[in-house]
Amino acid sequence: MPITSRENPMIKEAAALLKSKRAREENGLFLAEGARLCAEASRSGIAVRRLFLTEEAKEKYPDYLRDLIPAAADVQEITPPVAEKLSDTKTPQGVFAVCEFPENRADFDRDGLFVVLDGLQDPGNIGTILRTCDAMDVRGVLLCGSADIWSPKVLRASMGCLFRLPVAVFADAAEAFSALHRYGCTVFASTLSANSVPLNQVHFPKRSAVVIGNEGSGIPEEDLARSDALVTIPMPGRAESLNAASAAAILIYSAAAGG
Repeated sequence: MPITSRENPMIKEAAALLKSKRAREENGLFLAEGARLCAEASRSGIAVRRLFLTEEAKEKYPDYLRDLIPAAADVQEITPPVAEKLSDTKTPQGVFAVCEFPENRADFDRDGLFVVLDGLQDPGNIGTILRTCDAMDVRGVLLCGSADIWSPKVLRASMGCLFRLPVAVFADAAEAFSALHRYGCTVFASTLSANSVPLNQVHFPKRSAVVIGNEGSGIPEEDLARSDALVTIPMPGRAESLNAASAAAILIYSAAAGG
């Protein structure tokens, strides 16, 4: 029998994961929404604690659900009104997965590029940057003081790339910078200053990190001081600045190519 009550305890617990960062952190769980995103989580090795789906979803998304349903520890059918309570979108697909946080990790054991998100707050920017990191085979993404990566908006914007990336969340930036230097990374901070080197003149070592700062205030002064070099993106056109996601894409591509 499907769950018909929006006040069902399992539904209330899942809805809390949708709305509350505190609930996600206390339980070590997040809620993924959508057939493709839920299937991507499972394929990427994320443990699916509970799967909710409507009858219509079972008929509409058989390709995504074929492997997802047997991978879930528990499967519950729900009605469309219940699906609306769990949804962060206007037109829910009727597929929701309660998933466990993956291990907090970054692949420091290999050469390559690391990306530090230092104080970013816009979920769309973070999700877009994560997609760029996945495309460029970034070795690790370090977050400090940024928005919750397990929020529904970041999950949706990353289109599943978050599940495949080695991600580590740090309580403060000092700890993140210390880890990078401990593993021999040269840290490049993106900022517009008299001491910044144009990006097209920078050579990135095999083990490098680029720092992307807050959308409005940029990288804090103390973190600029912790960096090994300051870089800036030359802009011969008339635009005065780029948004964080656009600037990050240029930086990450250039750094991944070695400058």
